Amino acid sequence: MFYLLLVMAGLGAYDIMQMRAKKQTKQMVVYIVFMLLVGIFGIFYFSDPDRTSFAKLVLTLIGRKE
Repeated sequence: MFYLLLVMAGLGAYDIMQMRAKKQTKQMVVYIVFMLLVGIFGIFYFSDPDRTSFAKLVLTLIGRKE
């Protein structure tokens, strides 16, 4: 999990510096949101890969059965 966060931080910093140089603020905000979501899903998966999938949890929360 540490390597995932390390790679994400490195790539994110590089991409954000490139976007800042081109003054792409809207794209930078969207990029940061997606990077945070990927980080959350990565931590969710790597913390216990054998648990119920995220899709199944969402379907259970909205009341849909398999």
